[in-house]
Amino acid sequence: MMTTISIILLLLTITLSLGGGLYEILVIYPNWKHNVHPRTLRDKLESSGQNNAAKRFWPLVSPAQALLAMLNIIMACWHHGAGQGYWLAAAIVIFVTRVITFSYFIPVMVRKIMQPEKFDAVTLQAIVKQWTDLSPLRLVPEFVAWGLLIVALMKL
Repeated sequence: MMTTISIILLLLTITLSLGGGLYEILVIYPNWKHNVHPRTLRDKLESSGQNNAAKRFWPLVSPAQALLAMLNIIMACWHHGAGQGYWLAAAIVIFVTRVITFSYFIPVMVRKIMQPEKFDAVTLQAIVKQWTDLSPLRLVPEFVAWGLLIVALMKL
């Protein structure tokens, strides 16, 4: 029973993360990633909804997902069933994506993109381009982990 609950909770956070990530990529990023300038970026982040997502959605979803990934890694290691490999692989994938998010994406957003006046226009454009080009790639391993957890649930 705890196995199923743990997997479903991790699956729920991945689903939220995938939905939030797709929404940001398709709706929010296009409103601020073009024509980047230190004088206008802060207003674009606010009007696009990026600031709200960064302050209200991701601070809840990302840490919960990291903690659930760690819990699921531990539980999957102790589990001896048909779905163990899928479960463990998914939990590790999510944990790695959270490490990448906390070590690169969050610091760059907070220290650079949300403080555009610290940079000249060319540097800021390069920072935003790299960040917005790399950010969608995080959805690929999350989608893989989501599929792995579905398979793990079917095999339990």
